[in-house]
Amino acid sequence: MVSPLHSNGRAELRDEKVVMPFGDLAPRPDIRPEVLLKLSGKLQTTLELSQLIEIFFTEIQQAVLIDGLTFNHAPNNILLSQGKASVHSASYRLQTQQDYMGDLMFHRSTRFREHELANIEGLLSTLVYPLRNALRYHEALAAAFRDPLTGAGNRVALDKTLSREIELAKRHGQDLSILMLDLDHFKRVNDEFGHGMGDRVLKEAVLSMTDCIRQTDMCFRYGGEEFLIMLSSAEEAGALRIAERIRMSINELRFTGDKGTLQVSASIGCSSLKGDDSMESLITRADEALYVAKKHGRNCVISDCDMAIPEPLDKQTVPTPNPNR
Repeated sequence: MVSPLHSNGRAELRDEKVVMPFGDLAPRPDIRPEVLLKLSGKLQTTLELSQLIEIFFTEIQQAVLIDGLTFNHAPNNILLSQGKASVHSASYRLQTQQDYMGDLMFHRSTRFREHELANIEGLLSTLVYPLRNALRYHEALAAAFRDPLTGAGNRVALDKTLSREIELAKRHGQDLSILMLDLDHFKRVNDEFGHGMGDRVLKEAVLSMTDCIRQTDMCFRYGGEEFLIMLSSAEEAGALRIAERIRMSINELRFTGDKGTLQVSASIGCSSLKGDDSMESLITRADEALYVAKKHGRNCVISDCDMAIPEPLDKQTVPTPNPNR
């Protein structure tokens, strides 16, 4: 059913709609059958979301003039645009009885007329099922690169992403840093509180990490209770600030179980990209810094540039005074 058009007082037309079958539309679309047939065929040639939106934008201009469109699927954090934004817009929520498939906004410098909106709605009916298939494909790919317990990226995703980002950072002369994070005494959590509690700790720790990083950064489960966080365009000082924020956030977590309250902490090693670094050397330096953090009391952040720090006083060997000197 089509809701009435309305203005928001800024000469910007925003018409929230839900796409329904042709029989429920009023007025009916006035589109040549060959246009719909051609569009339907082309939309079935790809499962890539960006290509699908680009094809749709290009082809529908045979039936209605638009300056641009924006596709947004918030649950999957997808935002795609074609053309340019203009003063007037009309928005549609794409949904079947079972699936929400995002919101599509059309932009134009002049107001949309009723028959043009009817044509847009007719054209949208050819997009619904190709879009649903593309979203399912996108979700399947994402699941293949995601740790099923925590939602962090897995080792396959890490290898693909970090090697690509290192290459791009070197090519464009940009900064890149990584953090290696290990939850302290995690074996004791499993042994004393049970593996169910251990799973809770891992999930909440990942939420703490992702809350502390930017959208351009990524968190990966490296193995067990160890995580790697990739910080794009971050030099050493910026990476250390983020690492300290993560350490403090995790240290504030509290868990209550049958055996009492549990507090967790994390040790973090940091390394920043150098000109001759490979993915392996960058990770090795961060891992060595993490080892130093563990050795020096845990619940702290150590940079690869700070690894030559002295032993704690209580672990140093104090020389015996020589009475003959």
